[in-house]
Amino acid sequence: MLISEISKIIAISKNYNFSKDKHFHSVTSNSKLTNKNTIFIYDKNSKVKKKYVNEAIKNKTPAIITNKFLEFAKVPQFLTLNLNTSIQLLLKKIYKYMPNKTIAITGTNGKTSVVWYISQILTLLKINNSTVGTLGYYENGVKKDELSLTTPAYEELYKYGSFKKKDIYIFEASSHALEQNRIRNYPINIAAITNISKDHMDYHENMLQYKKSKLKLFNKYLLDNNYAVINSRINNLSNLIKKLELKNQNIILFGKKVYFEKKENNIFLNINKKKYNIKNLKLNSEIELENLECAISCCLALKINQRKIIKTLSSVINPPGRFQKIDFKKKKSTILIDYAHTPEALERTLKSYTYNNKKPVLLFGCGGDRDKTKRKLMGEIANKLSSVTYITDDNPRNENPAKIRKKILAHCPKAIEIPDRKKAIIKAIKELNKNEILIIAGKGHENYQIIKNKKYKFDDYKFAKRIVNR
Repeated sequence: MLISEISKIIAISKNYNFSKDKHFHSVTSNSKLTNKNTIFIYDKNSKVKKKYVNEAIKNKTPAIITNKFLEFAKVPQFLTLNLNTSIQLLLKKIYKYMPNKTIAITGTNGKTSVVWYISQILTLLKINNSTVGTLGYYENGVKKDELSLTTPAYEELYKYGSFKKKDIYIFEASSHALEQNRIRNYPINIAAITNISKDHMDYHENMLQYKKSKLKLFNKYLLDNNYAVINSRINNLSNLIKKLELKNQNIILFGKKVYFEKKENNIFLNINKKKYNIKNLKLNSEIELENLECAISCCLALKINQRKIIKTLSSVINPPGRFQKIDFKKKKSTILIDYAHTPEALERTLKSYTYNNKKPVLLFGCGGDRDKTKRKLMGEIANKLSSVTYITDDNPRNENPAKIRKKILAHCPKAIEIPDRKKAIIKAIKELNKNEILIIAGKGHENYQIIKNKKYKFDDYKFAKRIVNR
């Protein structure tokens, strides 16, 4: 599309610096994603800093669509009074296809796993699907693109859901995205919540505000007369359910109407008053099964036959960095790589892998420039629920890593402090006893460490596997 065509699609009150026509094929409000073919969107209400506009210009954006003239920006600018409406009209022109159904998953923990499980079930049933989230952008389980945010900007969200062969579009809805209105009016047919626990207190004022942000997925973004999938284990959701009933939403409470139960070595699934014995299921911890319940509930909301869903379950596996196992055959032990980076996730992971009162070994750290209140809680949990704890660096970013470790250690006095993550993993594996479980937590799928303003290549899973195979 040519820049000159913009005024034929949206209402432009004035343009500046426009003299030479150029082609473009996308628009974005994320300056990092701009290039010579991508127009930058500047919203005066978003508090976007000048440096991001300059970054877009440096990346050779061909123009800026804005609701405020930027005097310092010497590139073509198209001024529009209603920016959101204008961008939506433009996106509809650029991307002509919409998914048949859209599923959005929110919650403190488990979003990535639920999205991954749904995609696997659909792919195994040969139902076209695409997913967006922490792991990136996938089509039918095949990775196509990296993403810089769990829930990308509205324009990217729109773009990734607009392919002709995508019947179902599934994405993670973070509390930041819900609070910042990144989803805007994107049509959501199925909204699901996994759980709510303490996280992102560096951004949200308190737990109440954090919870309100999460529940916006249902109160603000879910289309009327559609489906709300809710974990019945979450407390104090009666007001939400009443509101959803007033909007004629179909409510599926998993954990009550869809749930797993273990009996000896068998796992049973109860759906719609029928019990099924699930054989050869690769997922067996409480957390995995709870996330799988959510995924199954979303598939039922898609009107997929429950027997068809059940036939796929033995083939469903975890996403990268979620309960990812390494068999340490030499010591008849297991190493688990998991993303658990919140107090609740860490506690549940440690409890899930405590057998016959034998606690797992734990290695973890906390990220810098993020919720500092988690450090005390995670230290206390580690001290109580692990047999041996190694405290190391996560992504310290611009914080002093020694201070982060000190805060955790103050509440986990039994821990062994090893700042270098590589050395910590080597020592933890070397000192692992027979028939023990080592959990390496916090980074999961991430293949880097952020120290100061630099990213260094580092992958917990690959590194631990290399040490085991020495």
